[in-house]
Amino acid sequence: VFTGESVLVEKATTPNEPKGIFDINNICLMGSSVVSGSGTAVVIQTGFDTYLGRMSKEIDNKKEITNFEKGMNNITKLLIKYMIVVSIAVFVIYAFIRHDMMEALLFALSVAVGITPSMLPMIVNVNLTRGTKVLAKKKTLVKNINSIQNLGAIDVLCTDKTGTLTEDKIVLQKYIDVNGNEDTSILEYAYLNSYFGTGMKNLVDRAIIIYGNEKNVKEIVNDYTKIDEIPFDYTRKRMSVVVKSNKNNGYRMFTKGALEEILKVCTKVKYNGHVNELTPEMVEIVEQKAKEYAVQGMQVIAIASKREYRGVNVFNVSDEANMTFIGFVAFLDPAKKDAKATLKKLKSIGITTKILTGDNPYAANNICNLVGLENKETLLGTDIDKLSDEELAAFEIQTRVKKSVENMTGFKVEEVNVFARMNPLQKERVVKQLKNNGHVVGYMGDGVNDSPSLHIADVGISVNTATDIAKEAADIILLERSLKVIYEGVIEGRRVYGNIIKYMKMALSSDFGDVFSIVIASIFLPFLPLLPIQMLLQDFLYDISQIAIPYDDVDKEFLEKPKKWSTKGISKFMNVMGITSSLIDVLAFLGFWFLFGYNASKETFFQTAWFVECLISETLIIHFVRTEKIPFIQSRANPILMVLTTVTIIGTIITPILLHNIQSFHFEILPLKYYGFVILLLAIYSVLVEIIKKIYIKKNGEWL
Repeated sequence: VFTGESVLVEKATTPNEPKGIFDINNICLMGSSVVSGSGTAVVIQTGFDTYLGRMSKEIDNKKEITNFEKGMNNITKLLIKYMIVVSIAVFVIYAFIRHDMMEALLFALSVAVGITPSMLPMIVNVNLTRGTKVLAKKKTLVKNINSIQNLGAIDVLCTDKTGTLTEDKIVLQKYIDVNGNEDTSILEYAYLNSYFGTGMKNLVDRAIIIYGNEKNVKEIVNDYTKIDEIPFDYTRKRMSVVVKSNKNNGYRMFTKGALEEILKVCTKVKYNGHVNELTPEMVEIVEQKAKEYAVQGMQVIAIASKREYRGVNVFNVSDEANMTFIGFVAFLDPAKKDAKATLKKLKSIGITTKILTGDNPYAANNICNLVGLENKETLLGTDIDKLSDEELAAFEIQTRVKKSVENMTGFKVEEVNVFARMNPLQKERVVKQLKNNGHVVGYMGDGVNDSPSLHIADVGISVNTATDIAKEAADIILLERSLKVIYEGVIEGRRVYGNIIKYMKMALSSDFGDVFSIVIASIFLPFLPLLPIQMLLQDFLYDISQIAIPYDDVDKEFLEKPKKWSTKGISKFMNVMGITSSLIDVLAFLGFWFLFGYNASKETFFQTAWFVECLISETLIIHFVRTEKIPFIQSRANPILMVLTTVTIIGTIITPILLHNIQSFHFEILPLKYYGFVILLLAIYSVLVEIIKKIYIKKNGEWL
């Protein structure tokens, strides 16, 4: 439960020289399960003072602020700053020119309302809520709604090996003799040993029986009758079964167990089809063959046999002697079929996958090779303890320092993709250092050992079969343990981010552009270009088109890279696009004044004209801002957005007509030639925005 390994751990009274807490022979940890054996123990710590308790205390504190929350806080500060600066500037300019403090104050307040993206809370929450519904259909439950955007922003995914890359069950892979050749008789001997053994079947026994049934070895049971057995225990690390042949009444004893323990009771070995003496040279050959498979990450179990049997009343452990070494059975937790393809897809969208496992490095590296996960070096938990935070976190290799690559420990957390023999606090430390390096980190785990890392990560991901402490620490719960589900979640998270940032950039830039235009107009015009009530009505109509943004589609290219919140990008976009829209407004002002004669004596016509032109251009420009491609041709908006922007444009045209008789709105009915002028302005605006877009992307590398 603490390391994630499926193999049982033996505990004994004899102390040893451990490398870590999990290697201590005579310490049992609260939260573990005793599977077999017996013993007497002394309780030395309870509650929060135990190892499990300390981990609970670790995740009981407040979760660190995430990438999404940092971004939203920065945007809030930016909006407040802009609102204060612009409102004060408008108030000062208008009061200085008009000499009417009260009117200037009311106008400044209207500007403050206008520059604030009033739909921001709705857009963010609808986007996130819709994201949770989409993910629920894809077997993903979201506990913390903000984690959806964080999921889209991750560029590093840390995950355990077992159950994520592997099937989480050991499967028999090899049944071989000392020469390395497959030998069906070895599979049969192993099957008879596991089948006839009484008591609880362990993982190895179950794997042998399942594999044997698939290969139709089960029929061999009918040829034998079980006579006797010596059950497995952790002292001998062996299990022996005696059977009698139904054909010739001959006895046969089969023993399986740990390689070193089987070798202790063998005096002969079956080699090249002949039974030879087990010489030191032969022992070396046997151990080398076993090591070959162990290095591939397999668990190797040895098989021995003999034909002597002394009888029921005298048969005991001493009979496990003078046996013949037959061969091996090797097991592996196999890689999931879709793991390699999914890892490749994750890499294609800018996500680096790192394995943090409590398992041994051989098993971890073997699985990584099978699934195509690149790894230059494997770091053990004990190695991490030797590194300072600076050495673990820093990733710039200082070439001017004359050190060998082996001694350069300053780039470990960035370069290494496999961390093995990790305890919970070591896992947490790696996640923390990755975050310190500026990464947005997702962590996937389901054990007690994963809970500190789940808590500290930007996005903690667990599964519904996980331990309670892991699910409590997680932000997202998967109903299916698969990296494929993570990939789909990341794509949905990026879509959510895309639509939120899309709204922010278009709303802020248009609002800023309007206010900038109003400031310019306030200086040169003898009247307000737009009345406060008209500004509020314009804001209301514009918001109708924004309702559809959470349902809009996102360009495929946008989804290919992780997206982190950047206030700097929003501020720059706001200034560029705001000034661009103001240029069109200035052209509109000149046209209204000189072409149509909407001067001081016709201020209501001027205000109506700008109300219509400004709102239509803002609504149309949504389609230009939402994509870095050419709108309507290379990238089309979702039909819902198309319909609502059309409704807004129609509503903009008919609103002055419907309200022109109501004095407080100060609207007039405009001539048809005015709409021809608006179409010309929109054409100029569209071409200008596309030119600006190309320059902006070339300079900044992105549009949204």
